[in-house]
Amino acid sequence: MGYVLNTALLGLVILVFLLFRRQRLRQASVQSHGCEPAISHPTKEPFFGSDFQRSMYGHVPFLYRLHEQYGTTFEVRSWVSLPVVCTIATDNIKCVNTSKDFGVEPMRLPGLEYFCGQGFITTDGDTWYHSRKLLKPSFDISNISDLQFLKREVDRLVEDLPGDSSTVDLQPLLYVMFLNSALHFVLGVDPSSQPSSAPLTADEFVKSFHDALFYSMVRVVLGPVWKLLPQSKYKKTCSTAHSFVDYHIGQANEEDGTTKGKSLIRALNSQTNDPTFIRSQVIQAMMAAQDTTSELLTNALFLLARHPKYWAQLRLEFVGKQESDLLAGTLLESKLTQNILHETLRIHPIFPLLGRVALRDTQLPVGGGPHHDRPMFIPEGTTLVMGYYALHRNPEVFGSDIEVFRPERWDSIKPKQWEFLGFGSGHRACLGQQKALIEASYALARLSQAIEELTSADSGDWKGEMKLTCKSANGCKVKIN
Repeated sequence: MGYVLNTALLGLVILVFLLFRRQRLRQASVQSHGCEPAISHPTKEPFFGSDFQRSMYGHVPFLYRLHEQYGTTFEVRSWVSLPVVCTIATDNIKCVNTSKDFGVEPMRLPGLEYFCGQGFITTDGDTWYHSRKLLKPSFDISNISDLQFLKREVDRLVEDLPGDSSTVDLQPLLYVMFLNSALHFVLGVDPSSQPSSAPLTADEFVKSFHDALFYSMVRVVLGPVWKLLPQSKYKKTCSTAHSFVDYHIGQANEEDGTTKGKSLIRALNSQTNDPTFIRSQVIQAMMAAQDTTSELLTNALFLLARHPKYWAQLRLEFVGKQESDLLAGTLLESKLTQNILHETLRIHPIFPLLGRVALRDTQLPVGGGPHHDRPMFIPEGTTLVMGYYALHRNPEVFGSDIEVFRPERWDSIKPKQWEFLGFGSGHRACLGQQKALIEASYALARLSQAIEELTSADSGDWKGEMKLTCKSANGCKVKIN
């Protein structure tokens, strides 16, 4: 017993020594760079600040309220881990999104690599650049303008809608519609007509994909602790998802690649013959594509159902239009649909917060000192959290009525590059931005043609559910006439 106690005391002394030593080194660096610390937010759990982490990911407006209290930049310190710096200062957001001093690999790759390998979601530097370069041709406007597959999916959705004023939750219907579209775009898969030689059906792949992704995200959260838990179920789930992707990589190898509107897997296959690397890019593309457009449209319909005048405006613009009128370029030029989608992304961003980690000792241009105007020293390993939900509620940019859904505000406001980040910006700006806007615009136009009246069947406030992205926790319950 005495030995155990002495060992524990020795470990505590070493920990305290290391903490004080790190603090002295930090202070020396701060002084040498002329930096000042940011205002600090206290935590209830002092060792790791776990109460702050739970609130940040569990309640979307949490960071916004803290920014209202502390200003554009503050930090959260704990006894054991490095501080978390939270910022909505545009100079800092620009720095984090454009500097090579910040990245994602240390926080993502260890937990995600077994499932989705190395690619644009999990790596930095040359590997990230190579991955993004290979993916970029698939998002050329000529390749994302073909809406025939999405047309079929919208047709099916419209046929399934009730017309008797009964309540329907549009969220799961939109999710399935855009999931099928994503499978077609990424893998060239038509879920309704899978070949018998495939190792599993599209539905079975989706289930294994989601299970593997869930376990992978748990791995990210738990860090090294994950290694202490059983691994066999996780590895089997990953292997099942991998087999489906590997099968379609093989199918792409046998095709000549001349079909118009190539799938992403075929575009990758024409640029590299490394099947493991292709699989990694495909799975990461599915991770990025699976929810984003469906959540954007779900949130837009959630808001439109509560503001019927904008639904009436949509119908006025699109009722009577032929399918040949609903082209990608025309949809992107529709001021009404683009205003609605941008206002939706402002109020309910798909990524309400985005994290980066300092890859080396560096600094932020502002945020330090009582007036937030001094540079800040950022030690290697520090987590940076950019609160886009809070950023999009700046009354100086968007007007005093920031909580009001008012699409026409976009006729007069002109946010600068780092003031509105519906699709990110900088090195990691979303490659699929135009694709998401085109598809969401098309679906809005078609639904406005089919639905005369769209009214909300849910009196509760919108509530976010944070996972890989942020979706409506209560769905999108509406009545349709």
